[in-house]
This record gives sequence, structure tokens and C-alpha cells, in this order.
Amino acid sequence: MRCLVFLGLLVGLVCGTGCTAVLDKLSTNYYEQNYSARISMGELDPKTRPEPSVQDVLMRHHGESVKTRARGGWEVLGSSEFNTSGSPRRNHLLKLAKKLGSELVVYSREFDRREQELVKRSEYQQGERITVNGTTVEMEGRWVDVIDVVTHTYHDYRTTFLRTGRE
Repeated sequence: MRCLVFLGLLVGLVCGTGCTAVLDKLSTNYYEQNYSARISMGELDPKTRPEPSVQDVLMRHHGESVKTRARGGWEVLGSSEFNTSGSPRRNHLLKLAKKLGSELVVYSREFDRREQELVKRSEYQQGERITVNGTTVEMEGRWVDVIDVVTHTYHDYRTTFLRTGRE
């Protein structure tokens, strides 16, 4: 019965707030956690800001792309750089950009490395019945150690937040 109540609450939470809203709150916001401001300014209400434009560029062209924009009159608000095997959420990027008042985000992602680790866990193996020559023997269930290979794929992320120049 408790399980059904919990399941009902979970379904209500997901349907009431939206699946992505729940995931956004549960996952790490790498963009905000690693943000370094170039221009100090107060935070804006993200709900009142328009959706920023996100330009995907190759990592090796990121710096040049930002310099080109800066020469063209754009102001660099700040940037965020990090390396993770997690999956940064696009919603986090857009929310931070809106909060900063950014109109353009230059975004780069590049493969870094792949690592494997061995993870030991216990797994319950159910008992079984064995019949030999009419005699049935029932073996008890038991816990056995299992080793899993877990692969982590790391990527470098770099984002630069820009807005049109202010006079």
C-alpha cells in the first residue's frame, strides 16, 4: 500500500511540474557551478528574459568565435568551463543565460577521454530445484558477488555568454 501511495505522489509530482523540471532540480548545474563573471551585474528574472541564441562551435574555434563577436560590438559577460562524465542539461545553460541577460551563448563540447572501472556488487541468485532419478533436491538461494565494468566518457565543455554592446 505504501508503494502505491509513493508511486501516486511521484506521478503527481512529475505530471504537476513536468519531467524536465524535476530532472533540472535533481541534477548538477555545471554551468552555474563553474561560471566566472567577466562583468559583474545583478541577476535578472529568467522568466521575463527572451530565449538566448545558442551557437555550437568546435572547441578549437571557440576563442576565435568569441573574439570575432567582441570585435563586432558584443560584450562578454562571462564563461563557464568544465570537464565531466555527466550530462549537463541544456535547460541549465538556457536558464543561466537568461539570468545573466545574455542574448548569445557560444557553446563547445569536445571528447576528452574514456575510463573504465570495476564495480563489485552483490546479487541474489534464486534457489533451484533439481530432480535426478526421481529424487528432487531444492537448493537455497544465495548472495553472490558480481563484478561490473562501468565506462565513464568525459567531455570538455566551454560556454561564453554575450550580449549586445551597451553604450
